[in-house]
Order: sequence, then structure tokens, then C-alpha cells
Amino acid sequence: MLPDLDEGEAACIRLALAHPGASLVLMDERAGRAVAMEHSLAVAGTAAIIGMAKTRGLIGSARDAFTRLHGSDFRISAQVIATVLRRVGEIESTSCAMRD
Repeated sequence: MLPDLDEGEAACIRLALAHPGASLVLMDERAGRAVAMEHSLAVAGTAAIIGMAKTRGLIGSARDAFTRLHGSDFRISAQVIATVLRRVGEIESTSCAMRD
């Protein structure tokens, strides 16, 4: 039913399937996200959560959160970061999100 997924991703999807309509699957792994969406589950990743936290006033700066993540081994594409920063009003549409 859940091919080629790590046990944690598979368990997350199984739990969400056991609670239809009441679940948001938090997952960054591309394969896991695809399987969750195939099962019509709502999916959000780290970038979306950072954007939601900024929008709800839970964090002061989405850019700072992305900068801290960028300093670790966690990777989010520059395009995704730029999209989130635009949505939360931290950059204009023509600005670059992050620079190395």
C-alpha cells in the first residue's frame, strides 16, 4: 500500500488515513508527499509551516528561520523559499530569497 517509504513516513500516512478529514500530513520527502497526495491527504512541508507561522505572528521572520535551516544539512529550494517570502511580504516579487 505504501511502497518505498521510510517507516516514519509510512506511519504518518497510515495515521492520517485512519483519521480522514482531520489530518494535515507534515512531510518534506518528495516520495512521501506524492504518496500522501495520491491518497487525497492534505500535505504541508517545512517551508509552508514557516510561512504559516510568520502569517500567524508565531515567528518574527520567515527569512531568519530559512537562514537557520540553510546553515544545517536541511535543504529547501531557493524557489520555494522565495515563494514563501513573497507570500508573507518579506521580499518583493523580483528579489532573490537567499544568497550563499
